[in-house]
Amino acid sequence: MAAGKKKAEGKPLTLEEIKKVGLGQMRLGPTAFYSMLLSDFVLAAEGFHEMHEMQERQHWERARWSAAMAMQPHAKKGARIKPTDLCKFPWDAKPNKQVNQVLHNMLKKKADESKARKS
Repeated sequence: MAAGKKKAEGKPLTLEEIKKVGLGQMRLGPTAFYSMLLSDFVLAAEGFHEMHEMQERQHWERARWSAAMAMQPHAKKGARIKPTDLCKFPWDAKPNKQVNQVLHNMLKKKADESKARKS
């Protein structure tokens, strides 16, 4: 993933890249996409990313819980296997609201530039 971040950081943000996110990943309709201000798009993209991250966490949490429940009958008598005993995820240590900072920073910069040009 670090390699992906480096690639994204060095790549200039183009309308095509924004369209890939808005029309492709977020599945916005063309009318909705083209009627959005860039600042609104940035917020929508952040919300979409947070939703996707939460869904991924839920999938991993369910898998870990299922594994713990499947192992429980095979544990020593009186022992209890907790899901966190099997593996720890980064979000277990502390509450973490991660946003795709690369996308956020690039889109925010473009939004600021767009506002500056309108003023």
